[in-house]
Amino acid sequence: MTTRWSSDDEIGSGGIFETLHSGLTVALIAIARETLMTCCLSESLSDVVSRSAGQQYDYLPVENDERSEIVGLLHAIDFAQDSPCVEIVMGRYRPLSEGDLIGADASILDFIKGADSKPRRLVVSGDKIVGFVTLSDLQKLPVRAALFALITGLELTMSEAINNEFPKKEKWWGLLNERRQEKVNEKIRESKRKDTFVNALLYTQFCDKRDILMEFPCFSRVRSELCRQLKDIENLRNDLAHANEYAATRVDAENVCGIVRNLLELRKEIKTKVLDIADGSKGEKYPPQQSE
Repeated sequence: MTTRWSSDDEIGSGGIFETLHSGLTVALIAIARETLMTCCLSESLSDVVSRSAGQQYDYLPVENDERSEIVGLLHAIDFAQDSPCVEIVMGRYRPLSEGDLIGADASILDFIKGADSKPRRLVVSGDKIVGFVTLSDLQKLPVRAALFALITGLELTMSEAINNEFPKKEKWWGLLNERRQEKVNEKIRESKRKDTFVNALLYTQFCDKRDILMEFPCFSRVRSELCRQLKDIENLRNDLAHANEYAATRVDAENVCGIVRNLLELRKEIKTKVLDIADGSKGEKYPPQQSE
């Protein structure tokens, strides 16, 4: 008899989910302050553009003339194509506001969720600015790890919801097409041959869980919107799993931010409208689903 070393009833743990992402912090992807390219208040814009030529920085932190304190940000890209400008930085920079700052211990997901509207943030630790993080940093390895963990967490939550809704395999099996049924059956047969079988749902892929979840009548969004959001999440998952580019351009990176917000909202909706209801903590099981 094979000792059972894994269990399908431990999936979707909220505590583990939160703990994991709290350890993936903005500090891991930020550019350290000592390596930042900056400009100062009295510097001419033409000199700034000349110094940053070829580096393609959208924003530069602005220091006071003693270069001891960051006082604002300059949207340097605005002047990159201009003819030599005699104006100085002081006349064109934007003083710091709360929205320009993020804590070094904030999670990477906290940054991603708003990075399309706040694409550059100065990173604060204690009473000091210690770095700079921008939308382009979404390409870094810790972000890839955070995103893959996030999508894996969603898939586990989807599995938990399906198990709660359809305790018997027969109830969800018919929601898969014949080709997918055969693919899953191949994995099940192999696991039984090795005496490692646990639960049929564990041998499904994200696309299978997506198709099953689509049949749940409890979501507030219309079916076509839910389908699009799940496919966007699946495409991002595949890019991450195969080490493909997923945020190589500004548009791609901004799209990732939207996908992450949709994913978090969907996971919350599954938990509150499926899992919490199954535990008897909510009222009516299925509110009316919106029509197309």
